[in-house]
Amino acid sequence: MEYKTDKRIITIHAIQGLVIIIAMIFLILLLLLLFKETNVLFRMLSGMVIFISLLTSYEALIYMPLAYKKNRISIDKNFVVIQKGLFIKTLVKMPISKLYTVKLVQGPFEKVFNTKNIVLVTLADEFTMPVLNSRYADVLSRRLIRAIKDNDKK
Repeated sequence: MEYKTDKRIITIHAIQGLVIIIAMIFLILLLLLLFKETNVLFRMLSGMVIFISLLTSYEALIYMPLAYKKNRISIDKNFVVIQKGLFIKTLVKMPISKLYTVKLVQGPFEKVFNTKNIVLVTLADEFTMPVLNSRYADVLSRRLIRAIKDNDKK
């Protein structure tokens, strides 16, 4: 069985990007009030603010939605396979016998859009699968917990 990142992530990141862009515009206006336009410091600071806002916009509106399309988590008899990444791809194949517990995490944006992050905890590390549909995350966590219990009985 395979689970993918929820499509509402695009909306979540668009909102985050817009909030950051508005904050950056506010910062530029504040810099305008504090410094004269001919001031070299003002030009440097406003250039940095514009650059940071462009990078943030790119990440929130383009990169993250594309990267999250590549996220997958699948379960077979003995393994949980997590695939992540757009340019730097990560593949984690962990035996179910190494899983310690499963956590569901829901922040304020996730709560609004009815999504959850699932965290797989082993004794050595934690692996997060971000932004699953809330219903799928619940089903997946129950299935993983059942697999952990069944593996403990063996």
